[in-house]
Amino acid sequence: MVFAFILVGGFLAWLNQQARSQQVEVVEEVVEEDGLADATVVATAVFGANPMAQSGELIRVNSLLVQSLVGSQAFFVEMEGQSGPYLVKLGPAVVADSVVVPNGSTIAVIGFVQQMTDSVADAWVASGGIGEGDRILAIFADSFLEASDIVVAGGESGAEPQG
Repeated sequence: MVFAFILVGGFLAWLNQQARSQQVEVVEEVVEEDGLADATVVATAVFGANPMAQSGELIRVNSLLVQSLVGSQAFFVEMEGQSGPYLVKLGPAVVADSVVVPNGSTIAVIGFVQQMTDSVADAWVASGGIGEGDRILAIFADSFLEASDIVVAGGESGAEPQG
């Protein structure tokens, strides 16, 4: 009987050693899509006061209310610090993802500020992003935010089509 206890004790000790050597380390990978997680969050009031101050930086502006659509690839948002609405243009990646931004929705935009010129507006018309009639609306903007990604409030990022 003593031999049985020693045998069982030895077996349990052996199992304990085997279990320790078989521990698995769990590693969670964080995947950043195109570096968009590195965007600097800019308050709407700060951005609205001087949008071109953020030129050349990847920025994120939150809580923007979509006021009106301009063609299929641009829209105006309400911007604190601006006398009127501010223009946002869908970037190539967002257009390729077939993202639809509903009028009246609240969104966050990640992207780069660009200077508006006549040639930029002409290129938008030529690409079909906006219609000829909407060109006049676009050229009144001094600058625009070209969206690399859009997050609709209560929804997912622009990687999934919004409808």
